[in-house]
Amino acid sequence: MTPNKIITEKQGEIGFLTLNYPERGNVLNEELFHGISRTLEELNVDDEVRLIIIKGAGNNFCMGGDVARIATLDESEARNFFLGLVEMYKTFHKIDKPSIAMVQGYATGGGMGVALSCDLIVASEDARFGSTAINAGLFCLNTSGVMLPRIVGSKKALEMGLTGDLISAQEAKRLGFVNKVVPKEMLEPATMALAQKILSKNPVAIVMGRRNFYDCADMEYDKGLEHSAEIFALLATTDEAKRRMKAFLKRRQPSSKQSTSK
Repeated sequence: MTPNKIITEKQGEIGFLTLNYPERGNVLNEELFHGISRTLEELNVDDEVRLIIIKGAGNNFCMGGDVARIATLDESEARNFFLGLVEMYKTFHKIDKPSIAMVQGYATGGGMGVALSCDLIVASEDARFGSTAINAGLFCLNTSGVMLPRIVGSKKALEMGLTGDLISAQEAKRLGFVNKVVPKEMLEPATMALAQKILSKNPVAIVMGRRNFYDCADMEYDKGLEHSAEIFALLATTDEAKRRMKAFLKRRQPSSKQSTSK
């Protein structure tokens, strides 16, 4: 892969994955989305990293698929292109570490797909989201057809796919797929604060709870509850969970002063 199209950094237990193609709005081509998949897998096996933050260099998070590249593909090449894109989306859920998208500027088409593939999204007030492929004669089959309906419902997802309209960060938050909206200058501090809050929790619970969340997503209701009970039993009997439950109960116990003052 061309050097520096993806930049990785580590800060404590946080791994940063930066899309570094700002001159073209960090658009996704084979080089970039295969690189994202590989980098996620590398960070997943890095014992020093417990959480991954995804961001875009420059003014935009990611302005979708590289239409100039897609326009040159024959059917076989196009199939390989979009299957590679899908593998990248799937990799976000295959890894065991939570991810946060730190979104500024445009997150459109496949770029919105990258953000939606992350577990959480923090967006700046200037962020704009959209299923914009229709504006280039295509359709956001992954975002509007698969990802968005599970969050915003079929009508809104289809409207976004059919019109290609952009929505604000605040509207995305209202619809339920953005977690926090902050002023642009607070984007990184707010994302880091959320990351640190997650990192303060039981790492075993984070991994097992997140995995159970995605495993149960496509299960029937009763099966999901039964599966969750089995995972809960495994989690509750781990050493780390027992240690943290003991500390929790100790904090909850009233002091002798509190007991005698009543």
